[in-house]
Amino acid sequence: MPVKAKKSTKPSPKSEATKVRKSSEISEKGKQRKKEIVEATLQVIVQSGVQGVTHRAVAQEAGVQLRLTTYYFKDKEDLINEAFIHFAENGKSLMANFLELANEHLEKLSASERKNLTKQSRQKIYEVFAEIASDYLIHSLKHERDHIAVQQAFLNEAIENPLVRELHKKHRARLIENVIEVCKIANKTDPEIEAEIFVNAFEKMEHEGICTPVNKLDKKKYRAMVHKLIWWMIMR
Repeated sequence: MPVKAKKSTKPSPKSEATKVRKSSEISEKGKQRKKEIVEATLQVIVQSGVQGVTHRAVAQEAGVQLRLTTYYFKDKEDLINEAFIHFAENGKSLMANFLELANEHLEKLSASERKNLTKQSRQKIYEVFAEIASDYLIHSLKHERDHIAVQQAFLNEAIENPLVRELHKKHRARLIENVIEVCKIANKTDPEIEAEIFVNAFEKMEHEGICTPVNKLDKKKYRAMVHKLIWWMIMR
């Protein structure tokens, strides 16, 4: 009696490739869904502050089932910490655009000019930086109000939350580090301290500005304030 050949259970290369492709698609969908939940968390923070963050509130804002938020984030603290990391990365890209424009101007100076700035060169740097910084502030007050509100919320949360405090310190350190380079070019004797003063003053203008409706912003006042700040930073 002939023995029937057993069917091979080894998957074909084609079926394996299909599995890999489907797994990759699921992974990408998961990453996108997680990102949407994090961004929804930030919106909840804008609307209700950090204390308003719950899995239910975030799920409602994201338009997803509650089980999905608990699947990706084990608790409220996990949601808040991940949201701040996302916020800090986004903030870094916003600041990068501003600093990129400033650095383009600095790159036009020779090494010797950077080392020994003439009064004329210093004046040019001041004028360019003041305009760039003014435009950046006005843009932020008009179009990035949620970002500024979240920044303030996380600052308040950092007072009580050690994890957020550490993340906030790293975020601020990156901002200050970028400004230090400008202070060094301006031949400041204590660039680290002066860069921190600049960042503190700039953030104060942002936080004050979002308390005013966009259509009532006194752009002239904010431009004047930024020009004074940059003058102090470059010219004195």
